[in-house]
Amino acid sequence: MVVSVRNEQRGAPVNTRQMARLAGRAVRRLRIRTRGTLAITFIDTRRMRALNRRFLRHDRATDVLSFRYHREPVVGDILISPSAARAYARAHGLKYADELSRYVVHGLLHWTGQNDQTPAQRRKMRRREDRILKVCG
Repeated sequence: MVVSVRNEQRGAPVNTRQMARLAGRAVRRLRIRTRGTLAITFIDTRRMRALNRRFLRHDRATDVLSFRYHREPVVGDILISPSAARAYARAHGLKYADELSRYVVHGLLHWTGQNDQTPAQRRKMRRREDRILKVCG
């Protein structure tokens, strides 16, 4: 799979090369062998809110949205809010770059079908994120 990374917002800095490297390593670690392109796009809060409202019927911004398509050449989109990552990092005393990396991995896990709607699912996803970030980050 080819991973395409783009920054389409100006609210928070994004090192697209670093995020592309992380995503590529994580794809290999997760043994994703799908043919096609997965687009990871960093977007602003306003656009994230509009997409969350349109597709999930939640009238609020969110941190990550993942869409999986069953067609080539584009097999999915992962949309990430750097502003959400920066706010969360500040509120919890974390490094912004680390939180942004977590969002990339979180989006990939959602793309593979993992959910985080229940407390048990959230714990499982967090453990997987931690393992992947330790090996790939």
